[in-house]
Amino acid sequence: MNTPESQILALLSRKDGATIPQIADALGISIGTATKYVGILLEEGALEDCGKTESVTGRRPHRYSLRADAGWFLGVDVNDRYVNMGLMDFQGNRHETRLLENFALESKGAFLQLCENLQQAVSLAREAGQDLKGICIALPGRIDDRTGDSYTWFYEPGKALAQRLQEQLGVPFSLFNDTRAMTVGEYTKGAGAGTQNMLMINVNWGLGMGIVMDGQVYSGKSGYAGELGHVYGFDNQIICRCGKRGCNETEISGQALQRNLVERIRAGESSILSQRVLESDKPLMLSEIMDAVAREDVLCIDVIEKIGILLGEKTSGLINLFNPELVVVGGELAMTGDYLLDPMRMAVNKHAIHLVSRDTRICRSTLGMDAGIVGACLVARRHFIEAHE
Repeated sequence: MNTPESQILALLSRKDGATIPQIADALGISIGTATKYVGILLEEGALEDCGKTESVTGRRPHRYSLRADAGWFLGVDVNDRYVNMGLMDFQGNRHETRLLENFALESKGAFLQLCENLQQAVSLAREAGQDLKGICIALPGRIDDRTGDSYTWFYEPGKALAQRLQEQLGVPFSLFNDTRAMTVGEYTKGAGAGTQNMLMINVNWGLGMGIVMDGQVYSGKSGYAGELGHVYGFDNQIICRCGKRGCNETEISGQALQRNLVERIRAGESSILSQRVLESDKPLMLSEIMDAVAREDVLCIDVIEKIGILLGEKTSGLINLFNPELVVVGGELAMTGDYLLDPMRMAVNKHAIHLVSRDTRICRSTLGMDAGIVGACLVARRHFIEAHE
């Protein structure tokens, strides 16, 4: 619904606050109309009066903002190896987060485990008196956020995933691609705040990209834009999990990092993870590699740097195509900091057209591993506002 109330709420969700003349001017409505609908929203408890603004001359107008406790939103970032949950109030302030590491997206019980954790989170919010207005789940893979369905995970013909979850938990649900959720979070409240053209590169177990063009997150015709990981990039004959061969993700991702590191250890190269790899049948976790990098393991750092070079080569092409003002690198591999970003920047300097790339900054995500849940919460809040009558 595009009602005056939803327009006012949407405007104030992007600002710290505004006066009635500012609201009227921004929405192209009369001051009388703005006054009427601000009054309605105040009566509903959606807005709060922040008092009079400072003014040199004339009457000082009142400033209005979203009321923090008018509603709560749960963001859920589902990764291949963990689930991250967080709450956000109506003003957009982050609250407690929970990381659930004992999770495997590919396991048979993943959907049931996710539902149980969602039910627990909903129950805890209700016990705390937090009125949940919406939940957004950020999932990797092909997500149609228009229909609320996932075609990669938990797909069931005939009923969209968001509808199934909504019926089960009694709270409005929406789905979003994980990298695009990170993009929304980083663009709105992270490193990209204030930019108009930005690329978000998510280097996690897989590889994804989010695109911001002229201040809008770009989704493409069917909602699947940004599949950087599944662009053909290498003649390596490695079968990607999408079923194709030689995708970028096969050499630039957490799974590539794990594979290359294990191969080099088994070939005789030394690492503090050597004993772990050679004497255990359990797969090496990304968290273990990140810990080894933090302990300055030379082999792990070398593998990270090689991935950084490859990422920079691919990013140089993206810069030439999009000419963004900012490239934000997030995901678990970005937590290695300059070990990944320095070789990436060097490769960009080498391969990108200088005239195009000279105004592009490359930086690490400032929201870190919370970028996905922040973006998911914001998407849930947007859906609630758009549905406001």
